[in-house]
Amino acid sequence: MNGRELLAQCVSAPGVLDSLTDDQDLREAGLNSGEIVLAVMRLEERLGRALDDDEIASVTTIAGIDALLRPAGGPTADTQDAA
Repeated sequence: MNGRELLAQCVSAPGVLDSLTDDQDLREAGLNSGEIVLAVMRLEERLGRALDDDEIASVTTIAGIDALLRPAGGPTADTQDAA
């Protein structure tokens, strides 16, 4: 799973993601705070741990979510799914 797929599960109008670039600010693109909070909760479920404050603050773009799903030096979330 990547950041775009995770966000698609959290927004009321997933079509908005079609025109959203990976580095575009989620709030400026029209996502509301509830959708972003839901994305944080889904990330925590996916990672099996609570996000720290810096990690939560990075959930502002798809690229930021992708970075959390792909920890430095570790396998990607997609690789973990295949195992």
